Amino acid sequence: MIKRHLCTLFLSFTAMVGGTATAYATEDLLRLIGFGGVCADCDLSGKDLSGVAMRGASFPRANFTGANLTEAKITGANFGRAIFERADFSEAILQGSNFARCDLTGAKMDDVDAKGVNLAYATLNGVQAADAEFLNSNLSHASLIGAKLPDSVFDHSNLSYADLSGAEMPDASMRRVHLVKARLDGANLTNVDFEGANLSNIEFGHADINEANLSMANLSGAKLTKVSGLKQDQLDDACGSASTELPRKLSIQLCKDVNWAQRTYSERKDEDDYSFTFDLSDDDRRKIADAAKKAAKESSYAIQKARIALIGALNNGEVSKIVIERDGQTFSWPNFDDVRSEEQRAIQRAQRAIDGLHVQNKRAQRALDMAVRSLAKAQDALQSADKEKELAGKN
Repeated sequence: MIKRHLCTLFLSFTAMVGGTATAYATEDLLRLIGFGGVCADCDLSGKDLSGVAMRGASFPRANFTGANLTEAKITGANFGRAIFERADFSEAILQGSNFARCDLTGAKMDDVDAKGVNLAYATLNGVQAADAEFLNSNLSHASLIGAKLPDSVFDHSNLSYADLSGAEMPDASMRRVHLVKARLDGANLTNVDFEGANLSNIEFGHADINEANLSMANLSGAKLTKVSGLKQDQLDDACGSASTELPRKLSIQLCKDVNWAQRTYSERKDEDDYSFTFDLSDDDRRKIADAAKKAAKESSYAIQKARIALIGALNNGEVSKIVIERDGQTFSWPNFDDVRSEEQRAIQRAQRAIDGLHVQNKRAQRALDMAVRSLAKAQDALQSADKEKELAGKN
C-alpha cells in the first residue's frame, strides 16, 4: 500500500523536470503527453485531443475550455485546478487521476470510466455524465448543481459535503457511498440504489426519492420532511437517529438498535479504498526516484536562499546591504531582482509539481502539506524582501 502511494506522489515530481510552455504544436503536445511531461498554466482551450494517451502527465491550472478529449486514455495524471469548462470527455478513461478543484462546468462525461479519481472541491455544475463510472472516487465538497447523471455509478465513493442540488440521477448506483452533510435539494433520486450508504445529516430538501433503495442506509440526522415519493417500506430496512426528520406518519428504527449499523470504521476502511493502482516498470521507478530527489533538492535550495534574504532584511535593518552568495558570485540589491526571479521560478516549479495533489497515506499527506507550507513561506519571504527594497528606494 505504501509503495503505491509513494509512486503516486513521485509521479507529480516527474512532471517538474519536463519543462513548461504556454503553447505547443499538436505533434509536440502529443509527444509531451506521451512521456508524462508537464504543461502547467498552458492554454489548450478548443484543442482536439481525442484519443490522446496521458500516463502520469501533469497539467496543473491548464486551460482545457471546450477541448475535445473524447476516448482519451488518462491514468495517474495531475490536473489540479485546471479548467475544463464545456470540455468533452465522452467515453474517456480517467482512472486514478487528480482533478481536485478543477472547473468542469458544463463538461460532457457520458460513458466516462473515472475509477479512483480525485474530484475533491471540483466544480461539475451542469455536467452531463450519463452511464459514467465514478467508483472508489473522492468527490468530497464537489459541486454538482444541476448535473445530469442518469444511470451513473458512484459505488464506494466519498461525496461528503457535496452539493447535488437539482441533480438528475434516476437509476444511479450509490451503494456504500459517503454522503455526510451533502445537499440534495430538488434532486431527482428516483430508483437510486443507496444500499449501505452513509446519508447522515443530509439536507434532502425537495428531492424526489420515489422507489429509491435505502436498505441498510444510515439516515442519522437527515432532513427528509419535504421529500416526495418516500414510503414506509423504504425506511423499514434503513436506520436513523432521534434527530432524523421524516414526513408525518413515517418512522425509522434507531441505528444504535440494529446490528448491521454497528460496524466500525476499521472494519469498513479496508473495503472502501478510494485509490487506483497501476504498475510501473523498474526503469520507471528509478527515473521517478531520481526526479523526486532533484525536485526536493531544488525546492530546499530555494527555501534556504529565501530564508537568508529575509533574515538579512530583518537583522541588518538596511535592505540595501543584503548580500546573497551563490556559485561563487555575490549579489546585492542593485541586481537582486535577477536572483529573486530565479529563486521564484525554482519555488514555482516545486509548487506546480505538487499543486492540488492528494494521497491516501496520512503520513505522506502530512509531509506533502508541510512542503506546500514551506514553499509558500519561501514565496512570502522573497516578496517581503522585495517590498522592503521598494520602500527603501522611496526613502
